[in-house]
Amino acid sequence: MIERELKLLIDAQAIKRVQIHYAVMSQGYMVIADGKALETGKRETRQFKTLDAAAKLLFKLGVADFAVKLRTT
Repeated sequence: MIERELKLLIDAQAIKRVQIHYAVMSQGYMVIADGKALETGKRETRQFKTLDAAAKLLFKLGVADFAVKLRTT
């Protein structure tokens, strides 16, 4: 899902869980909302270099409560 779709779902209160995962392969972070990764306009997974950058986007979209997952095992 792209940022615009995520914003619409958040406004409709249709999102139950938002997480920021550390992506080992890219050495960055990605936003996961209800099991779906945030994507770019080209439908590639959107990557963030820092945890702060991912959190800043979530705050901008109106999400103040999210989990951070640094390890997937």
